[in-house]
Amino acid sequence: MFYLMLRTGCVLQIGVLGINHKTAGLDFRESMARAASALAGEKAVFFPHPTVLLSTCNRTEIYFSSEDLAEAHSDLLAALRRHLIEPFEHRLYSYFGIDCFFHLGHVVAGLDSAILAESEIQRQVKVAYARSCELVHLPSCMHYVFQKSLKLGKLIRSHFQIEQHAPTIFQAIWHLAKKKLGDLTQCRFLLVGHSEINRGMAFFLSRRRIHPFVLVTRTPASVCLEGCHAKDRSELDRWPEYDCIVCATSSDRYLLSGTTGRHHAIFDLSVPRTVDPLLAETASIALYNIEQVNQWIDQKRYVQSDQLGRSDELLKQQVLHLSQAYRKKLQCKAALHC
Repeated sequence: MFYLMLRTGCVLQIGVLGINHKTAGLDFRESMARAASALAGEKAVFFPHPTVLLSTCNRTEIYFSSEDLAEAHSDLLAALRRHLIEPFEHRLYSYFGIDCFFHLGHVVAGLDSAILAESEIQRQVKVAYARSCELVHLPSCMHYVFQKSLKLGKLIRSHFQIEQHAPTIFQAIWHLAKKKLGDLTQCRFLLVGHSEINRGMAFFLSRRRIHPFVLVTRTPASVCLEGCHAKDRSELDRWPEYDCIVCATSSDRYLLSGTTGRHHAIFDLSVPRTVDPLLAETASIALYNIEQVNQWIDQKRYVQSDQLGRSDELLKQQVLHLSQAYRKKLQCKAALHC
């Protein structure tokens, strides 16, 4: 990272501990997501340090604050050990102070995403931060870092059109489904979950005049998407009638399982997974998880490296400037109380 603590002073009492698609495989990311859920929602009030949990299909990160970051980091590891049996510390990354600030800015801007510069992560960070604000008292440094990082994400996207030529998750699904099923224009599509991914997939299908298609959600009345028929989860009993299925939702059990004689392309983008992995053993089914979809995206990515380098440099400059501004703010407050 950039080791600017020596220049700015350690005034940002914030750290992060986490994993992502680059540091851990899908199986461990699932285990980590379950373990970290013990610090989510109302459960977070029982942890001695304020936290913000960011959990997506590609990452699980716990942001925390304390006057003693090393002690808080140890407490987090101890909390995770109660839920994780196998050794896991070597798979985690940790950042503190300004390095944590830079990392979060990098995440929000989509520069650390499997889908380069994707905007969904900005919404996910905003939701995670807002949820924690409702449940626990966050110190000023956490408010500052999250609010400024969300602004930096928009700044980076406005300066660099990195995502313009980058492959998308929807293109990946389309290509892999076509590889299994051939002509997709006559296929029946089932989207499971009213998530951001599936709303984007619905728009993608509509542009290709693939409709009608079905979206399954707990609250069908809330769905308003072109070319979409919304149904409740009872429709999942009929999943073998569909050719291409995209699962991007949450559940404490597998939503798709069993046997079928038809050919299917199934995409389980949920973490933890919501499709029984045993379906992959059926010859007529091509089952892809989020990791396999990411691999296709990596193979097709051709974004120029200089754009990423310039994005990183702008982000570093902004984080340094904002960190110095925060330090001066604290110094002014201290002077007023003298």
